[in-house]
Amino acid sequence: MAGEMLALFAALSYGGAGVTIMQGRATARDDNGVALSVAMTAALSFALWSLWGNVPARAIFDAPATIGLFALAGVFSIFLGRVTMYRATESIGAVRAALLRRLTPVFALPLAMIALSERPGAQTIFGGAMIVAGILIYSPKQAGDRAEAAVAGTALGIASAAFYAAAYTLRAMGMRSLPDAAFGTLVGAIAGGAALALAAGLRGQITGRRPDLGPWHWVTAAFLSAGQVLQFFALKSATVTAVACLGTLEVFISAALLACIGDNRRGSFNRLALSGLAAFAGTLLLFSGRV
Repeated sequence: MAGEMLALFAALSYGGAGVTIMQGRATARDDNGVALSVAMTAALSFALWSLWGNVPARAIFDAPATIGLFALAGVFSIFLGRVTMYRATESIGAVRAALLRRLTPVFALPLAMIALSERPGAQTIFGGAMIVAGILIYSPKQAGDRAEAAVAGTALGIASAAFYAAAYTLRAMGMRSLPDAAFGTLVGAIAGGAALALAAGLRGQITGRRPDLGPWHWVTAAFLSAGQVLQFFALKSATVTAVACLGTLEVFISAALLACIGDNRRGSFNRLALSGLAAFAGTLLLFSGRV
């Protein structure tokens, strides 16, 4: 159960990040701390690998295919997944963005089945259906520009879930050959950071950019870095399905933290409670029925 516990702590970290992203938006001038979070992830994983890693640096040349898997996982999680998560959270709020991330297991199931030969049972399939039902329940109506923003934010949230599911699968594939979570996280962070820089360069936005370094951005970076490292370590002993399912619990952490700080915006909490129960029940079914 060690892997499942690590995945649970990762969910706590991501739940906290969902709230601090919203708090940091008020003082953000540029990227709302995305670059800082990538740099901190690389620094943390490098420190862990240097102190306790069991894979030498020459593995970069000895196992290029596995390095490629780790790098691709970094692009999916740090570049595609993290950026879309940031933008979705800014657009539709921490709780609803976290709720959409509950779709991650739905995407992870077929990917793990194809790439890792994980065969889901009836409970797993039914659990995924309940998660989808929970997502559909929480769809508060918006008007005008807010409706357009909600649609865009929802699309980004769904895309983020798919990207993270792909990253989980790629990480698990790489860990079969090089079972060093810190090393894999480091490779992914470097690749994801490079992808971010390349994308900014293609848009002509590198010159004159100043990454946001406010207090909330540092806290967000710490939460996201811890979450990514913990999830990588969780995949050493837990299945992709289990890690993805437990990761969706972040919606309750975000909701609890928002309640603690008195943020009651983005109303319709009755719908949120009902959808949360459906999604939570689906998560339990997925967990109990995992391969």
